[in-house]
Amino acid sequence: MIRSECLKLKNSLGFYLVFLFTLLELLTVPIYLAFGRSHVSMTDLSLMIFLFFPLLVTILSILIFEQESLANHFQEINVNKKSSRIWLSKLIVVDFLLFFPSAMIWIITGVSQAVGQQGMMIATASWLMAIFLNHFHLLLTFIINRGGSMIIAIIEILLIIFASNKVLLAAYWCPIALPVNFMITGRCAYLIAAVGWIVLSTIILVALSKKKIR
Repeated sequence: MIRSECLKLKNSLGFYLVFLFTLLELLTVPIYLAFGRSHVSMTDLSLMIFLFFPLLVTILSILIFEQESLANHFQEINVNKKSSRIWLSKLIVVDFLLFFPSAMIWIITGVSQAVGQQGMMIATASWLMAIFLNHFHLLLTFIINRGGSMIIAIIEILLIIFASNKVLLAAYWCPIALPVNFMITGRCAYLIAAVGWIVLSTIILVALSKKKIR
């Protein structure tokens, strides 16, 4: 199933969107940190890039949902007794794709800047945020329309800004803030809570997909 989902994603608009975003990061982030004259740190720069993730993942989730809907109006999923595995396969494939713009860029940057530990820390937080956004926004496609998803993405951007200013350090109820809190404090409790939110959103998505295909 994973191989099938990889083939569906290949040459899709969503794939090229993520590829373009990753390419832009590779062409700007390492070079900016290496030659930039400002005092912007790698952590500060990563927080600025985090602001793009909600919109990027929202668009990607909508494209994936509509690709399946336009192809066969979910007939393949509806008649398949292993529909849960199909959705889980989609999530795994997209999660892996999001590794490149979220984690790979910071691993490369950390090594090039001789701060590998900080790079791994940012990469972990960044990928967890991207994974949560992927699972959460694919879940939203079953509940609200595209406009509603975009509005929620804008709200998530505002929450990232608040979290970067240490306003949401105690807000374990706000999953979008948890990776940011981890980067600021280094506390692993935020990572554990973020994983919990990812698991919860995945369970709800799988359960909802069995009952409601728009």
